[in-house]
Amino acid sequence: CCSKVICNGCAYANKIREYEGRLGFKCPFCRKALPKTYEEQDKRRMKRVEANDPVAMYEEGFNQCKKGEYISALDLYTNAAGLGNAAAHYQLSLMYHNGQGVEKDRGKERHHLEEAAIG
Repeated sequence: CCSKVICNGCAYANKIREYEGRLGFKCPFCRKALPKTYEEQDKRRMKRVEANDPVAMYEEGFNQCKKGEYISALDLYTNAAGLGNAAAHYQLSLMYHNGQGVEKDRGKERHHLEEAAIG
């Protein structure tokens, strides 16, 4: 829905509140009902990718990487990292370390590790 990330403790507390209050499970930020299918989840994520949401770009990059689509993953991670997503910098460092979709490059690997550490 909105791709906002909260800590596990806050997410758990929200689920307990919704369960005990017999409320429907909703996003704690935008209050949309959680997706019921993977297709709906993918559709919402792609809508957020199109809106240049760095968290959604990171998540879609991760999915592309799992499928072996390293070129599209690289593009998504690069865009997310450019928008300040530290996790995307870390994934880029792994791609440069392993040579996934790119030539191995210790300099770029180190750069992205440093950016990820800085946050």
